[in-house]
Parts: sequence; structure tokens; C-alpha cells
Amino acid sequence: MATLPLFPLGTVLLPGARLPLQLFEPRYLDLAHALAELPDGERCFGVTLIRSGREVGADAVADLYEIGCEARVDAMALAESPIGTVVHLVATGVRRYRLDSLDPDAGTSWTTGHVTFLGEPLPGQPGHGDDPVVADLAERARGEHAAYLRDLGAEAVDIEAPAGQLAYRLVEAMVLDPSDRQRVLDGGDPATRLRTVLALLRRERAIVGRFGAVPTPPMPIGPSLN
Repeated sequence: MATLPLFPLGTVLLPGARLPLQLFEPRYLDLAHALAELPDGERCFGVTLIRSGREVGADAVADLYEIGCEARVDAMALAESPIGTVVHLVATGVRRYRLDSLDPDAGTSWTTGHVTFLGEPLPGQPGHGDDPVVADLAERARGEHAAYLRDLGAEAVDIEAPAGQLAYRLVEAMVLDPSDRQRVLDGGDPATRLRTVLALLRRERAIVGRFGAVPTPPMPIGPSLN
């Protein structure tokens, strides 16, 4: 079990995705300072979707989802603004983790959690990207996604990604509620994630077919508000 600084958000970070943040709350400025003192490659924190509560304000988060994504800091810059000091940060999703518990004794102004990092199937194991089942699911998901885009009147584009990452890249190109993206992140292997994406695509296509438009997801509290 490892400890990880946590960044509760109203959005889901997926492995391989980019995450821009603007930090100005004192606790997250403290976190940015602590990260800056670490060597490159070790500047990491966890992004966990808020189940209930708000991103900002003391004790604003009431409940968190169990599965989150570790974020690796790619760049940080300090700036002054009308609201005070702001840190502009860009990170990339790296790997999934399970949040086992919060650490009330960490002694940090930010939330710290005990986490278990979750591995992926190894080559040759069921569910790995080289599994024929995964290849078939990937082909079906690509076709369903292209049809989804056509239903919306958008140009179908080929999503370039290995089979193990395809589910993440497909949901990035969909209009979904954060809880739906969380369902994909929860998946323990590429096959499970692709099956979830296929179910979401079929649901969204049915909505488009019936109502002529996708539902508008709830307006999240944007990452710039931290």
C-alpha cells in the first residue's frame, strides 16, 4: 500500500489523458510547492472523482469514488493574478489505483490517501490487448463509435490507440456524465472497459435516435476552480 496526495475533482482523469489545472487554494499551492521539490518523474498525485460534495472550500468533499488515476506532472508555472498566486499545472494520467482509505495522520494541508496501484493483464493473459477477444471488442467499439459520430452529424474519425487504451480514448470523444467515465475507469482490464464503452455507445445512439440529440451532462466544477 502506498500513500499519494489526492486531488478530488468533479471530472474523471483517464490513463493517457492530459489534465490542465489552475491551483490557487492555499492547500493546493502547498501541494504544488511539495511536488516542485521532487525529482522529475516523481511529481505525482491522485485524481479521484467526487461522489458527493464540492471541489473547493474546506471540508467540501463528502465522498469519493474508490477507483482513481495517478497523474504525473509534466509542467508547472507560477503566475500572479487578480485573485493572487496561481499555479498553472499540466499533468498526464498514468495508472489506476484503488483508494483504500484517507490518511488523517499525514500532516499535510491537502488530502492524502492510502492507495493500491492496479495492474493490467500481462501479455498472454485473458483481457490483455493481444487477446483475440479484446481485438474483436476493439473493432466493434470503433465501428459503433463511428456510427455514434455520424448520428450526431459529426465526421467519423479513426481513434489511434492500442487496444489496451482504446476504451479511454473513445470515451474522451463522447458527451458523457462523469459517472459514466468513471464506469470505464473502474474496468479492471481492456475487455471489461471496451464492453462498458459499447454499452454506453449503444445507449447514447438510442437517445440520439429517439430525441435527436445527446443529453447535456451536468456542468462540472471545472479544474480551473481549485
